[in-house]
Amino acid sequence: MIALIAGGGLVVLVVVAVVLATTVFKPDKVTPSERLAATATSVSGARTLALKGTFTSGSDVLQGELKVTRGGRAGGQVTWGSDNVTILSADEKLYVKAPKSYWTDKITSANALVKDGDQWGKVDPTDLSLDFQKDLSPSALAGALRQAATYKNALRETKTTAQGRKALRISTPSAVFYVTDAKSPELLRYESNILRTQVDVTAQNASGGAAAISQLRGYAGELKDSFDAVGRVDLVEFDKKQLCYENSGSCRVRAKFQPPTGTNSPTKIEIKFWLTAGSATGSNLGDCSTSFTAKSTSATWVECSVKSSAWSKFSHGSQSRYSQHHQYWVSGAADSDVQALQSGFDKE
Repeated sequence: MIALIAGGGLVVLVVVAVVLATTVFKPDKVTPSERLAATATSVSGARTLALKGTFTSGSDVLQGELKVTRGGRAGGQVTWGSDNVTILSADEKLYVKAPKSYWTDKITSANALVKDGDQWGKVDPTDLSLDFQKDLSPSALAGALRQAATYKNALRETKTTAQGRKALRISTPSAVFYVTDAKSPELLRYESNILRTQVDVTAQNASGGAAAISQLRGYAGELKDSFDAVGRVDLVEFDKKQLCYENSGSCRVRAKFQPPTGTNSPTKIEIKFWLTAGSATGSNLGDCSTSFTAKSTSATWVECSVKSSAWSKFSHGSQSRYSQHHQYWVSGAADSDVQALQSGFDKE
């Protein structure tokens, strides 16, 4: 009986050893598909993503670092073509901050007033074909990871490094993902063949995400001084009445202007007038500026007076013919627009 019991015990011990050998000591192998799915969970929880690298927009190439929020709002400093600019994309609007030389080359209207220094300009959102919400937000990259995980047998995994860290390179027919080899893997780099985008990725949660959103919200606050680089103000006519006289110290200039197409909310428009002696290329007799708020596309009369020693001297001379000129500047964001943009960031 004792021998049988001992033998039975031995058998039990052997069985236990076999079970342990097949469970505890079995290599913990995570498949590429499982790794991508786990990375998707990590990325989807990010408040913002810091993306650093190359972004392709149509025929344009952007290089730099952009922060992208859960809501698809994005911004940062990049090199766009050969120009160093800051961009802000939010709520279907696109703004670019650039020096005067950039805007002088971009704006086609000779009557548009381009101010000195770096300034934010509102541009056509289609100038940038990237859809941050659809393609590069945390949910978008999480979706791309989950989609890639379904390929399973088509996935290829190799060891490499990314952002100076050990990583696994997992390639799919349409994209390459670089992730950490950990139980909760991080996405370190994303290369999309479809988007033609190659970027290092840093998922930012609490403090990092808050700092990024604060930076973008700050950009939105600067838009109170922005201008509309697309909006065009057309001169309808100069007042044909005699408004300037001989032997005078000033000249009154009055003209009627058509606000930009699509104006349906209060929009500040600045007008600068100046006069030249004789022809359009004559000597400058001085300038003046005024502004009005357009609430529709209805044409509006505006005026101001040129007061200068040059005009005074001209009006006391023998020449009476002079030419009138104008330039316009259209605000790119009303106070309500700025508040709406900042409110959107507050909800992120």
